Amino acid sequence: MESTPSASNPSWNWGAIGLAAPFFLFLLVFWATPLGNGFAQSLESDTLFGDSDFVGFTHYAALAEDSRYWKAVFNTSIFTLATVSVSLGLAVLLAHGIRLCFKRLQGPITFALMIPGLCPPTVLALLFLLVFHGKEGLLNQWVIHPLGFETVNWLSDPDFILSAIVIQAVWRWTGFMTFFILCALNTRPADVLEAAELDGASAWQRFWKISLPLVTPTLLFCAIYLIVDCFAQFAGSYVLFGGSGGSNDAGLLLVTYAYQKAFVGGGFGSGAAVSLSIVPWLAGMLVLVAIAPSILRKGRWT
Repeated sequence: MESTPSASNPSWNWGAIGLAAPFFLFLLVFWATPLGNGFAQSLESDTLFGDSDFVGFTHYAALAEDSRYWKAVFNTSIFTLATVSVSLGLAVLLAHGIRLCFKRLQGPITFALMIPGLCPPTVLALLFLLVFHGKEGLLNQWVIHPLGFETVNWLSDPDFILSAIVIQAVWRWTGFMTFFILCALNTRPADVLEAAELDGASAWQRFWKISLPLVTPTLLFCAIYLIVDCFAQFAGSYVLFGGSGGSNDAGLLLVTYAYQKAFVGGGFGSGAAVSLSIVPWLAGMLVLVAIAPSILRKGRWT
């Protein structure tokens, strides 16, 4: 008689394990191994070739007193919060607007919005050089001057440098976030919305009480995606500022600072320490995003 697997006699599903094995193998080779090597290098002196000395957590201790590092942490945090907030806000509005269009136009409009996200970040940054380029830049010519404002030096004025990076990121990812949110909106149960409308719920009440809680998992996914991308931002700011942080380090981000430490200053141990220090900042922000829906649900949706 054939025995069946039980809790006391577990049976391995070797087929599922075989299908998942390549993923975990590539994860080990291309993520865990470089991460381990990077951590080991951060504990050694600033030497890439030849013998190096073990210095322990000296590089990490130096970061605690490095004003440029804390400037990069501040800039990266503001850049991330602004990009996530503006991108998701615009995406929700655009998704609702697309749903009000004729069905034949919804596909082309959605695809057109996704085009910036399909462009390589370096190419997109080169295009934005035309947008931000001094007095003759497209943003000044088409928006700032027609509104009666003076010329904005987007790439040299410390008050606007970080805004330029945010605008570039928002332009790139809003279309993709709109697509995800539009898909979530289209999966809402129609009978629930119709029942709420018959009960006299306003459009805002239906959105706040029904639609928003239903699309919260999608918004959470979009927020996590954007946060990870913002902390990994390098190509766009590198093209705009040539590997620097702009005037007064107003656009200095963590990845850019790690690049400067390692490849400009030759401090590969210090650069590795900056790179590894991104992990707790990123993890902390992801935890805040993960617990935010439950906090809002308890405070506003009940």
